[in-house]
Amino acid sequence: MPDYKHKLIKHGHFNAMLQLFNTINYCMICSSFFFKNPSSYDYQLKTKKPNNFSNNKEIIPCSLWSLEEKNNSNNSENFLNKKDYLKQRAPLIKNVKNICRYFSLSLKTYFLSIEYLDKISSKILIFNPNNLLHISLFCLILAAKFNEPGHKFYQIQTELKKTLSKNYLADEIYVLQLLNYKLNISTSYDMLMDIIYFGFIFEGEELDIRKMTYLYSYLEKILYIFSEFNSYINMTSKQIVVSIIGFVRELLGLTPFNEPIKKIFLINQKNEKFYNSGLEIIKKRIKIEGKNQSDVNSVNYNNKNNKKEGENVVHL
Repeated sequence: MPDYKHKLIKHGHFNAMLQLFNTINYCMICSSFFFKNPSSYDYQLKTKKPNNFSNNKEIIPCSLWSLEEKNNSNNSENFLNKKDYLKQRAPLIKNVKNICRYFSLSLKTYFLSIEYLDKISSKILIFNPNNLLHISLFCLILAAKFNEPGHKFYQIQTELKKTLSKNYLADEIYVLQLLNYKLNISTSYDMLMDIIYFGFIFEGEELDIRKMTYLYSYLEKILYIFSEFNSYINMTSKQIVVSIIGFVRELLGLTPFNEPIKKIFLINQKNEKFYNSGLEIIKKRIKIEGKNQSDVNSVNYNNKNNKKEGENVVHL
């Protein structure tokens, strides 16, 4: 019987194979997962995706698979003063969103900037609103410097420096020190984009293709809405994005975490409750309404008070 490697070679796209870990490979050409089963039964599952996500994207897996995640903990445990930070976080995030829209910055830059902000704020014991605002602006400048074209970065730096202190260079170094000079951080957005292009719906699963296409287009917006909630820093990035995937699968009438999903995202008996609890949080924060659930018309961005963890509405 041919071994697992020979089966991958026989598939014909061996050079396009991406090894996620020892038991799963992914073909970037045909969008199929290849599962190696210890009981000697190996199998292939092709994914269903909208045409604009079909292939031709060079995927470099982020920490979704490359780093071991402590599923029994959450990001908030590392905060020195989470309670006071959460009182100020929502207005800061809204301000960052407004600036990103004004300068037409990418979602990748937005999510990287708030990742910086949350990490830095976890190390602060006493919060000064004005200082925290300045830190959020530095985080946005650094994220733009890392992700945006030179001319756009120069534009945003020039404009935002007008509102910052005269000790700009010293303050920037201080922010960099708080980040341990580590700017290349994998965010929830990076993880979600990987999953979007890999695919999370499989051939053989019955669903409304039109509804799948609509919901696919709203995945980034769901994460964007959720990033403003306090729950965002109480969950790990992987928990957030896998929960969103489970949420969308459930909207499509599918089992949120079926066996292939569990294998792909390393969900087992020990951490299954962890992801199910994340799914319940997403379901509480993002409310689905509408008579005809095969259509998606709009997403409501009128966030309610995050102190009470209100919900946002995706109209179907």
